[in-house]
Amino acid sequence: MSELDFRKQLFINEFKTMAKGKNKEEILPLMLALSQKAKKAGIEFTKDDAVCIIDQVKDELSPAEQKLLPQLLSLF
Repeated sequence: MSELDFRKQLFINEFKTMAKGKNKEEILPLMLALSQKAKKAGIEFTKDDAVCIIDQVKDELSPAEQKLLPQLLSLF
């Protein structure tokens, strides 16, 4: 797995903060909005990066939300 650079980590931290307490219907639009923001800043996330992000937030997800993780990965 690739090492995330500092700017990517900032976006991940922003996502984790904004995602707290959100339900699955709110998480995907949030993830897409932050992805667009990152793109505008010249930051590209790889599939390995997406795996890192999901690994960091998966413990905060319900079992039903964790089942959606493969679908999220397929978007990357």
